[in-house]
Amino acid sequence: MNRAQKIALTLATTFSLGLLLEITAIVTQLFYAGVPKIAYIFPVYVAGSGGILSLFFKKDKGPITCDERDKQIEKNAHLAGFGAVYLLVILVSIVPPMIDPEARIPTTWFPGLLISAVFCQAYAQSIAILIQYGWRNRKEEK
Repeated sequence: MNRAQKIALTLATTFSLGLLLEITAIVTQLFYAGVPKIAYIFPVYVAGSGGILSLFFKKDKGPITCDERDKQIEKNAHLAGFGAVYLLVILVSIVPPMIDPEARIPTTWFPGLLISAVFCQAYAQSIAILIQYGWRNRKEEK
């Protein structure tokens, strides 16, 4: 497993855990009225911890650490990440007016939307890296 795969696995794991905790907080809010606000902020810290943990992965040793296949996988992963962000922006801008034609997005939400776009891009990119390396390795083993 190379460095990119280790980082992708760490990010995908921590983002999935953060997403699960956030969904749990939202569902809990539906049934119990007194959920503290930290229950909504803590999952963001859990998800962001993957980025901090990935700083500790050492660079690959050896004369060749990256070849054409790795560069192609990285390019495809970046495209998948940006595609996920475009989808997020489209959904955020189209869904509210579809629900209510007079709906507007408050400007106070923009910092949160920026953070969610960054998480969305990193999460999709990590999953794309894991999928591409996983499929390639299975084909090589056969």
